[in-house]
Amino acid sequence: MTIIPQVFAADPTPAADTSVNISGLYNPAPKIPLTSKVTDIFTKGGFDLINFVFIIIGLIFFANLVMAGWDYMMSSGDPKKVAAATTRLINGFVGLIMAVAAFVVVRLITNVLGLGNLI
Repeated sequence: MTIIPQVFAADPTPAADTSVNISGLYNPAPKIPLTSKVTDIFTKGGFDLINFVFIIIGLIFFANLVMAGWDYMMSSGDPKKVAAATTRLINGFVGLIMAVAAFVVVRLITNVLGLGNLI
């Protein structure tokens, strides 16, 4: 006896939605109409632009953090190299703080203007 028939038996196809994919099984994918707005596609279609931007910012910050750590390890006690690594580390944290502050400011302004669902 396998577990696969039990899983399919636990997930019946809803009677209200008759959408099927090629193999005839229930298709749970959301349907985005062609006439939807661009903002609807980004927010309701499963792709959130703000989250994507923050992922990119986080990756850039992490790369900067790794490079600053590498500079510290390779400085061999040279004060100029240690100062350069410290500057890189501080600049990374300042950039991260600026990105979060920019997000908060934009979110506040859009909520005050009544455009809260735009972002």
